[in-house]
Amino acid sequence: MKIGLLDHMGYGNLGDAATQEALIANIKKRLTDATIVGFSLNPDDTRERHNIPCYSITHWHPGLNRSRKTTADGANLGSRAKSLLKKLPMFSSMASYALNLIRELLHLLRSFRVLKSLDTLIIAGGGQLSELWRGPWSHPYNVFKFSMLTKLANRQLFFINVGAGPLDSFLGRFFVKCSIHLADYVSFRDVPSQTLVYQLNVKRQTHVYPDSAYALDLAEYEDRELTKRSRPLVGINPIGFCDPRIWPKTDRDAYARYLDSLAAFSLWLLGCNYTLKIFSAEVSVDVYALQDLKARLLSSISRTAINEICVPPSENVQDLLAEMSRLDFVITSKFHGVVFSHLLAKPVLALSYHPKIDDLMLAVGHGQFCLNIESFDYECLKKAFISLVDNAQDLRSQFRQTTRAYSNKLKEQFDEIFVARNMQPDSREVAADRNEAVFRGSV
Repeated sequence: MKIGLLDHMGYGNLGDAATQEALIANIKKRLTDATIVGFSLNPDDTRERHNIPCYSITHWHPGLNRSRKTTADGANLGSRAKSLLKKLPMFSSMASYALNLIRELLHLLRSFRVLKSLDTLIIAGGGQLSELWRGPWSHPYNVFKFSMLTKLANRQLFFINVGAGPLDSFLGRFFVKCSIHLADYVSFRDVPSQTLVYQLNVKRQTHVYPDSAYALDLAEYEDRELTKRSRPLVGINPIGFCDPRIWPKTDRDAYARYLDSLAAFSLWLLGCNYTLKIFSAEVSVDVYALQDLKARLLSSISRTAINEICVPPSENVQDLLAEMSRLDFVITSKFHGVVFSHLLAKPVLALSYHPKIDDLMLAVGHGQFCLNIESFDYECLKKAFISLVDNAQDLRSQFRQTTRAYSNKLKEQFDEIFVARNMQPDSREVAADRNEAVFRGSV
């Protein structure tokens, strides 16, 4: 059996990587002879990270142009053509549009050929049904085009534990609605995502299960004893919230307030005899926030000390979990930073920039430790942390129970999907007839 996994991953977000690692492990556990193929934004990274063949979701990807060898004459000819086009801006715009259209059509053809070789395409991961990053022509369109191609190829299409929203544009809502209509199976990672899609007038059965990363096997980390120390270790995991260099919604003042509050809180922790680690689960965009927070602390802490406090971004899920397993408390602004804290039974305080983090904290029952990233300040963060420490023992016990329950739910889901009749190769003809009917009803 040949299964495709599609996720907008490839830029070092270890939450995305963890989701796919959990799915790959659970597929292979149940379908030992399965071949898994990836579709991502950066196939080179995905091939290396997950050891699977991978294709690009888009007609461009990092490294694509670098892999092409161009002769000196060709390079000179290209430079002359570009210079000429710059002198004719209207023609240049039309030529660029036409070239991108041709590239996209060729990409669709190549992708269709790959999808024809599969039995099933699985779209999985958190923000697959969202236009937060680069609008409707990014995630919503990519999901839509692969959904359509999968149905045209008469293959099964599954959405497994995806997140939805925001979806503010008509086009984004249209792409998502059509994609969900075409699917053979749909599950969301939270009720608000399911509710949002139902508000698009989607009339079909869907399911809600925990985020797939809760299916990770963390036995090797759970057995580790925390290092005996007199000073508890606190990990702070910042993000580039509103950073004009990388964030969809830019606000220099909000970005500065966020980091100023984290810097003041960090100094307070050190003054209260805590040990501090500033870490990241993102090797690309969040590196700016790490650097800027480090710069703020340098005015009060020696460079030697700050280099011990600020650790380089983790390059893989295993390194990140090993780093977090040594912590006593976690302060994070990342959705999967919260998930990893639950899995490792670490009392966690979330600085939330998105309803998905609020919903996760509420679902697990510790919403009082979720602060709004735009409105929190140093004083309220300090107060919430003191309460977190006071409730640490109960929270650890609660997280262990919750993660066991979530893991069991996912086990049941994966047994149903990957062992039940609808994932067996001999069901393809039945699925094809059903897919054709679904396709006709969606257009």
